[in-house]
Parts: sequence; C-alpha cells; structure tokens
Amino acid sequence: MEQLQKLELLDENGKPIDGRIVATLSRLVSRFRRQFPTIRDEVEIQELFERVGQRMATRERASGTLERPSGYAWAALRRIAISKLRGGSIELHRRRVEVQGGPDLVSRLQTFDGTPEQIERSILLAEIRAQLTPDEELVCASKLAGYSSEEIGRLRGSSAGAVDVVVTRLRQKLRAFVNGDGRTG
Repeated sequence: MEQLQKLELLDENGKPIDGRIVATLSRLVSRFRRQFPTIRDEVEIQELFERVGQRMATRERASGTLERPSGYAWAALRRIAISKLRGGSIELHRRRVEVQGGPDLVSRLQTFDGTPEQIERSILLAEIRAQLTPDEELVCASKLAGYSSEEIGRLRGSSAGAVDVVVTRLRQKLRAFVNGDGRTG
C-alpha cells in the first residue's frame, strides 16, 4: 500500500504523467482500496491507476483542464475496476461451460441470435433481393434507411416521382412474391 501512495505513472509514450493528475489519483488510493478490497495485487492496481491517468491526460490534451479531476478520476477508476471484476467472473463461467460441455448443455442454452424466425426472415429477404434489379435494390435499401424520394432521386439522377414509381412497383413485386404466386415480373 505504501508503494501506491507515491504513484509514478507513465503516459502512452513512457513519459511521466502530469504531477497534478498523479496527485489527484494518489488521493484516491485509499478510497479505491476500501471500495474494491478484492483487487489486492499492487501491480494490477498500479496499472489501473496508470490507465486512468493516461485517460485523464488524453482528455485534457483534447479538451483543456478537467473541471472536476477527482470526480472524473473516480468515475473512471470505478468503471475500469468493475469491468475487471466482471471479467474474472465471465472467465469462470466460460471454464464451467467448457467443463460441462455436451449436447445436453447446448440444448439448454438460450439463443439471442439465429432463432428460427430470424433465419426464416433472412432467407425470405435473400430470396426477395435476388428478384430485384440493382436499381430497385438501391431504392429499396435507401427507403429502408430512411431517405426521402427527393434524396434518392438526387442519388440516382432522377426525379422524386420516378423514385415513387419504382417504390410502387417494388411493393407490387413484394406482394406477389409473399402471396405465393412466386412471380415477381
């Protein structure tokens, strides 16, 4: 603990961090130890404080002197420490999953991506896109992205009315495809 009362922090280039930042961080060492007693390794704590010092120095270079350096430093220290603590528990869970592997475990896992509905929707969208001309695909993607007919017309080099005609025909194609007659032309 005595080692950390006199922090010697270096920036990304290996140069000493501004003494004002080091003094701010030094005042937070005992508070950090009380708040995070499970982080005991001196080298690890030194690295955490150094990362925060580097962030503070970078922020000050970009935006000027911090108005409340202690508050900024404490918030950054807490975020990094909590992330570090969570990282350990995640690794523990990973090891448990690897040890208890097998088909039974996989069948109990909940999926958030690649559900049957998402897969079917992706297949349907791919089939629909295969039926579109490159111009229709551009108009469709632009409309889905929220662009107006005028903006798409400028992009295509056409009028907004021409874009609206393409959109109307796309809707007709989509209805025909979804209603099952499979013809899009």
